[in-house]
Amino acid sequence: MSFFKRYIAMPQQYGLFPYVWLLFLFFPIAYAFPFKTLRQQVIIGLVLIFVIAYRNSYVATTYRPFWLLLQMVVSAILAVIVQALYLSIYTAWVFGSIPMRRRSFWGYYGAYLLSILVPTLFLYYYYGGQMGRDDWVGLAVYGLFCILSPFSAGSIQRYNRKNRQLMQTNQRLTEIIKQNERQRIARDLHDNLGQSFSMITLKAEYARKLLAKKPDAVPEQLLAIEQASRQNLKMVRDIVAGLRQTTIAEELINQERNLSVAGIILLTKDENQIEGLPQSNQQVLAQCLHEAVTNIIRYSHATECYVTFAQSATTFQMTIQDNGRGLKKADQFKSHGIAGMRERLEVIQGELTVDGRHGTTLTLTMPIATEAKND
Repeated sequence: MSFFKRYIAMPQQYGLFPYVWLLFLFFPIAYAFPFKTLRQQVIIGLVLIFVIAYRNSYVATTYRPFWLLLQMVVSAILAVIVQALYLSIYTAWVFGSIPMRRRSFWGYYGAYLLSILVPTLFLYYYYGGQMGRDDWVGLAVYGLFCILSPFSAGSIQRYNRKNRQLMQTNQRLTEIIKQNERQRIARDLHDNLGQSFSMITLKAEYARKLLAKKPDAVPEQLLAIEQASRQNLKMVRDIVAGLRQTTIAEELINQERNLSVAGIILLTKDENQIEGLPQSNQQVLAQCLHEAVTNIIRYSHATECYVTFAQSATTFQMTIQDNGRGLKKADQFKSHGIAGMRERLEVIQGELTVDGRHGTTLTLTMPIATEAKND
């Protein structure tokens, strides 16, 4: 496997595009079959050189100009021998996909156009008189495709790179959030529990000393220790309860993973509206989101899921919509998931409306200033 990755495989960052173009090599290979004559053997040899140059153009750094120019030369020769003008598209997608300085790009682009123009003029000289209107139209379309291909390749690769950078940024932000949460917990434990346990220790030592000198004062100290211990226990429970609560953002991350496994795309809009929403309310909405996505995966047969957030002066709204088969009105009252969402929303004085005519649309609305009744 390491040999394959090192000497044969294309770089992973370019995806499947480099492999897709290899399908076009079937035509010159078929033209050279069964490789008996010298001409056929020369053709298959040029094809092998072209494949090596094509692969190394993606991988190489120091010798990349050599491999790119070799690829252009071989493709021009094959274009003359077997009219394989389409091989020039390989080169277009190679140097169009590779990040490089603008000056280098235009240098390669000039050489690329020359490698197309020379065999085209040669073929026109020999076969131009035999070409009809349809041939000229096809040639014009092909020429336009050749001219624009490097720019198309660059656009696609820039889009892919931005997506990868965005994913990496999201991963970094997730780690930063986790680290900040760890630091917050450590700070709470140190500032609150640490100080309280220090006080309990001092009171226990004082009570031990009083036990010999003033036994009647010991119960008062023990009562103070008991009260402090109860307060600490409540504080620990509050911290644990806070850790167990899930934010809407965390739930979106989890559900995007689940939807992806099911072949459903998650699209969101106006996530910034979540900022400032009380944690207790986020917990309720996150639970409703979890239930809604579960139903989409199980029953909707959808391919896309949309989650939209909106906020007014008095209300916050979360809309969950899919493009599936919809939900009949009679089934809405039978659904335990919808009933559960309504019960959860009642805790924060919210409400749920369901529209199952075009896919299923769930609209969850709640007052902004309302905290959950039960923490």
